[in-house]
Amino acid sequence: MAAVMRRVRRAVLALAVAGMVTAAIGGVVWRRRNTPSRRLYVPSAAGGAAPETSDAGNELVEDGRTYAVSTFSFALENYDVRIEDAGMSTAFDAILERTGADLVVNAGFFDTAARPLGYAVSEGAVLSKHVKNLSGGVVTIDGDVARLWDAETYEPNEGTHFAIQCRPRLVVDRAPNVRRDDGKRSERTALCLRDGGRTVDVVLVRGGPTEATGPSLYALGRFLAQRGCEDALNLDGGPSTGVAYREGDEVKLVPPRGGVRQVLVFKRR
Repeated sequence: MAAVMRRVRRAVLALAVAGMVTAAIGGVVWRRRNTPSRRLYVPSAAGGAAPETSDAGNELVEDGRTYAVSTFSFALENYDVRIEDAGMSTAFDAILERTGADLVVNAGFFDTAARPLGYAVSEGAVLSKHVKNLSGGVVTIDGDVARLWDAETYEPNEGTHFAIQCRPRLVVDRAPNVRRDDGKRSERTALCLRDGGRTVDVVLVRGGPTEATGPSLYALGRFLAQRGCEDALNLDGGPSTGVAYREGDEVKLVPPRGGVRQVLVFKRR
């Protein structure tokens, strides 16, 4: 009888442990779906395209120079995206705190008078007009799905919830869209669309704390296509490239090197 009771107790203990493990796994899955994941990709030694998650970060190599790449991934079913006026500020961390956002990143172009250039719509309100001769592309978000349009043929829709126009389109239908290297090198910011537009990656390439250099648009387009972007749009780069985001209880800031007119704000619903 004692042996039977011991077997029963062992069975009950095993079921309890299994239940705790299942609950823990379920909690991890929920958190991963409802928090911005910072995906850091590392190319294989052979230069393959398959990404791996690593604390070592991602690297884009061009002309013998290596640039760090940071990628932040957002499932649109869990996040709202809007445009905020940064007031030509570099204090992205202050905007993050004020809006309660999970990530703030530089948005589209602006002119010498600090006026936004290109189509911008936030929460259904048109902030600046569509400019066909700016060319490039327009990323729209409606119904938790993002799409990239050719700016020259795109027709604004009054029902659009979110839109941002910039240039160039780096990836179109999974293929690199920049056909040649124009010789220009700069820090870069891009939006990468995945999963049929249900996931948006924010991609930043910086030269370093004191070095304001980066890759060509040609190299960045190829890099993003190799890593699975279905479509991708270049945002305002160079001195505008910057980001603030939450990592646990901390706010991390990589400030732009110059003031920015508008920022994109990603906030958990």
